[in-house]
Amino acid sequence: MAEVVDVTARVREAWEVVLDARVSDDANFFALGGNSMAAMSISGRLEEEFRVRPKLRALFDHPRFADYVTEVSRILREVP
Repeated sequence: MAEVVDVTARVREAWEVVLDARVSDDANFFALGGNSMAAMSISGRLEEEFRVRPKLRALFDHPRFADYVTEVSRILREVP
């Protein structure tokens, strides 16, 4: 599994590309203009990167960047 730093960097890159914005740890997905289409795009990018597709619900339940990274890391730890 990727290191936490790698997960953070890769998730940040996905958010920045999709949302066309700089993303801090406290950034809020919706405040940056995120919507369901952006959530699907981010989820798809992460699937390409990690071979695991986070459920869209994870982003809606954890819209703060740092919280979402924690959730994605948790999901990745559960993959056999």
